Amino acid sequence: MLIPLLVGILTILVNMVIQVLAVVVLIRYFVSRREPGEHKATAFKYSWVLTVALAVLFVGNLVQITIWATLFLYLGEFQVFATAFYHSTVNFASLGYGDIVMSEQWRLLGALEAASGVLMFGLTAGTMFSVMQALLRQHQSAMSHNESAR
Repeated sequence: MLIPLLVGILTILVNMVIQVLAVVVLIRYFVSRREPGEHKATAFKYSWVLTVALAVLFVGNLVQITIWATLFLYLGEFQVFATAFYHSTVNFASLGYGDIVMSEQWRLLGALEAASGVLMFGLTAGTMFSVMQALLRQHQSAMSHNESAR
């Protein structure tokens, strides 16, 4: 049980780094794109920002699912990547269908992947909330600037 636990913890750490990098990329992207004195905000701009943020974070989640699936292949739990990826997605999303079960030796990894998925989806949701708060502040600032310009 110690080996699967250590392998799972290492994989979770790698996944954390990936998702944190996705968040940092988003922050740097949006900070660098903000122009000083910009007060014109449109629904299209807000939609674009939210779409890009969701896409980057979702790609981060897909990369993590792929890492778990690759680990399962490496450990010999699955012979076909598509099956490993499906199983990994079910675990990461904490669905737990149970239609495909890993061997007793490695099944702890399924629970660890589910725990990792909960953490990463939580980080994704928190990041999206922060992005939406920043957009709301920007919108309020633009509105007050427009009112004072009148």
